[in-house]
Amino acid sequence: VVPIVVHLTERQRREVVDFPSLMFLRKIPFRSSRRKKIHHWALLAVRALALALLVAAFSRPFFDNDVGGIGTTLGPREVVVVLDRSYSMGYGDRWERAKTQARQVFEGLDVQDRASLVLMSKGAEALLRATSDRDRLLAGLNETDLSADGTLYGPALKLAQTILEESEQPNREVVIISDFQRSGWNGDEGVAFPAGTLVSPVLISDETTPNASVASLILRRDFFSGQERMTAEARVVRRQGDAPEERTIVLELDGQETQTQTVSLDPTGSAVVTFDPFTLSDLYTLGSIRLDSDALPQDDELHFVLSPGRAMRTLVLEGANPRQDASFYLETAHISEEASFEIEVRRSTSVSDADLASTDVVILNDIPFPQGAAADRLRAFVEGGGGLLLILGARSEWRTGLEEILPGRTGSAMDHSREAVRLGRLERSHPVFESFTGPRSGDFARARFFMSRDLELGPEGRGIAWFDDGSVALAERRLGEGTVLVWTSRMDRFWNDLAVQPVFLPFVHGLVRHLAGYRERIPWFTAGQVLDIADPAGLVFVADRESELPSDVDLVALTPSGGSVTLPATAGPRFLELEQQGFYPVRPPGMNPERPLTVAVNVDVAESELEAMDPEELAAAVAPRDTDVVIGAGGEILSVEMQERNQERRQSLWRLLMVAALVLLLIETGISNWISRATATNFEHGGSYVPSNT
Repeated sequence: VVPIVVHLTERQRREVVDFPSLMFLRKIPFRSSRRKKIHHWALLAVRALALALLVAAFSRPFFDNDVGGIGTTLGPREVVVVLDRSYSMGYGDRWERAKTQARQVFEGLDVQDRASLVLMSKGAEALLRATSDRDRLLAGLNETDLSADGTLYGPALKLAQTILEESEQPNREVVIISDFQRSGWNGDEGVAFPAGTLVSPVLISDETTPNASVASLILRRDFFSGQERMTAEARVVRRQGDAPEERTIVLELDGQETQTQTVSLDPTGSAVVTFDPFTLSDLYTLGSIRLDSDALPQDDELHFVLSPGRAMRTLVLEGANPRQDASFYLETAHISEEASFEIEVRRSTSVSDADLASTDVVILNDIPFPQGAAADRLRAFVEGGGGLLLILGARSEWRTGLEEILPGRTGSAMDHSREAVRLGRLERSHPVFESFTGPRSGDFARARFFMSRDLELGPEGRGIAWFDDGSVALAERRLGEGTVLVWTSRMDRFWNDLAVQPVFLPFVHGLVRHLAGYRERIPWFTAGQVLDIADPAGLVFVADRESELPSDVDLVALTPSGGSVTLPATAGPRFLELEQQGFYPVRPPGMNPERPLTVAVNVDVAESELEAMDPEELAAAVAPRDTDVVIGAGGEILSVEMQERNQERRQSLWRLLMVAALVLLLIETGISNWISRATATNFEHGGSYVPSNT
């Protein structure tokens, strides 16, 4: 605009000659010719070069990413594609759209560019790392499937950061393709990409995400007519619906539909479905709760594995001449609706090997510790994994040698009748008091103790509960694979009134469960967990006591997708990664037992919460401070248009061309003005006129 204004305001004015009349003038045709010659070649070259640079700079939009040379970046790129494959990406067609976006990135790579494909869930995997082979990248992308895991951004972004830091490429770029679930980001991941890294988030989303899921399952066990029965209670949650709806929910047992119900769901809310009790008689009974499939089918089912329970057997020895009703409250406390306890009270002080073979816990109720062979059997019983409880009273006696078995040395009886003591401190983190960790779960301080026995803890003993005067109430010692507990007051109404307090029954249950080494079997695991098949302490949560897994032969775990995982026989652990949703039967190779050990795996229902975070928030948190985050509007923002915008941001050569052209035009202006002034001065001093036509 400025040169045009100067030209219009400073142009030469023609001299106007006024004539009174045109009648004396006659128009005569006049033709002139003049041959011009270039006198200033340098000025012409400067003008031509400036014009060429302007043409090249303004032709940038006509060059795409596939054209090399002048239209590309100043050097090759290191591109890391972080692809979210958590199961929430299975909503609708999100997964296919995400793979399409990744495919466009790989297809837009130049020959010298290198790219990596990082798969993101709760973990991270570099499927392909720093390769320029576009065919390998596309083949790896095509073979990638959704996982059954949730979302965590930290591990995948950390891996991308490592790849970029190891790269020697002059340009670095990270493309994050995800639905950007808010639950996977807490802001403390500590990810910071190298300086100059371009961060391009690609949001895969939908306008609305109505979804229903089987959020939880409660399995209640009881006995009826000598048979064990289970009641399944499923909770169904619906989010972001637009109207109430009815869905069908099914209970399957061993692959057969046994019960079907209809559940009414509000647009947003939950409903509980209780199925009729079913008899549980077989080991490793496979069960599933299935809801009608919707846009996210992964959270519409929940699997479990159940086996019949076995009651914990307790043998109480109360001596030949016990007090009246000495074990009455103990017997009463063993009665439960779940029928998980069996108790036998015997008026004796000795036990046989046959007695111990069918017993989980032995209770010596205010009697002297057995001697001779009976003592040796009790010690071997505990060392082999059994449980022993000593209830101290007036008849309990200490003798030499018991320090090798008991947690401490017992002393004389202490009378608290003038001022009753109470339980002052409990190790509530101990398994015995597991039932009392919650609020309003029980108050032991209400119980009064009028008598107790002194107990001095030994080096192997551990206190679990103390009276408010500082004396020990309950102590523990580990002996081999088993446990010995000592309670320093009787369990009746003579030495204390604990037996009539509400906490007594769950307290006794906690004692017996801990001594028996009881562990509630887990009906299912969550995808992403790892199970050590060779670890007895971990296997107790899965396997039935009667089942056996040979440790000296290889094992094979069949995956829900139909594959197999070999677990070789080694002296160390045998880890089974639970990556898929469904059932994992484990068996020796070549064998097909009717009821093999089976593990159920479910997805983490927290992933069903599809609320998305702002991609700009995450990108800004990981991007270097010297880089602007590239964010588009709408869904898949790395479309062809967005790729061109991203590419344009990386092109610095075109700006340099524009600057160079402007500099040359300024130089040309100075030179031409100088030549014009020199020519005019020469003409005024009598020189011949030479037109300045360069």
